[in-house]
Parts: sequence; structure tokens; C-alpha cells
Amino acid sequence: MLVKEETILLVKQGNQYKTIGGAVKVSETSEEAVVREVKEELGISVKVTDLAFVVENRFTANGLNFHNIEFHYFVEPLGEVPIKMVEANCSYPCEWISFDQLANRDIRPSFLKTELPNWSGQLKQISNMNGD
Repeated sequence: MLVKEETILLVKQGNQYKTIGGAVKVSETSEEAVVREVKEELGISVKVTDLAFVVENRFTANGLNFHNIEFHYFVEPLGEVPIKMVEANCSYPCEWISFDQLANRDIRPSFLKTELPNWSGQLKQISNMNGD
């Protein structure tokens, strides 16, 4: 998560806002994956600072049961942050959204609406049975 001065950079896809991120590759640490994903999607280098949230998701989609674990890190940009994300030949706008405006947006993952503004600086584990 790119966060600065009580704002977070989110990607807008339709009416929904999402964080930058993706999957960890084999033989890659979660920190290395964060750096790679931001480089791939925003074209900038970042420094991983804090692991803020570990989220365990359990959900069903199309009749199949899923279970995944997400690591949400704070990262510091090492260059100018672009206003668009490029992924799979598609471009999406990025917006800095203040923490006090998160509740008014359709954000994925949705736990960020309440947890990010109240983050204590300590790692927090979240169990999410809905998978959003």
C-alpha cells in the first residue's frame, strides 16, 4: 500500500477502488513480490517499510471453495508516483484518497475502510469469511 500523509493510492476500475498488488512467485519472498508488483504496475521502485495486515480469506465462488492469505505492506515510493496503472495492456487511473473518505468508496479489500484509519502501527491479523 502506498500511503502518505493520511492518504492511500488506489486504482480505480469502474466504480471500484483497489490496492496495487498481486501474487507471490515460487522462490520469491512476499517483500520481493511487493517490490516487483509495484514496478510492473506503476513502473516505480519502492522500499517496503511495514507489514501492517495479514488477512485470511475464505470464500466460495462459482461453487468452488477458496482460501488465501494476503500480506498488506506499507511501501515508500523511490520516485514520482504515476497517476495511472498499466496491467495486461490496460490502463487504469490512480487516485490518492484520504483515510476519512475511504468509507464513502467501494474499496477492495473492504477491511481497509475501517482498519487503515485506525491502524496502531502494529501488525494486525484479520479473518475474512467473505473474501472481499
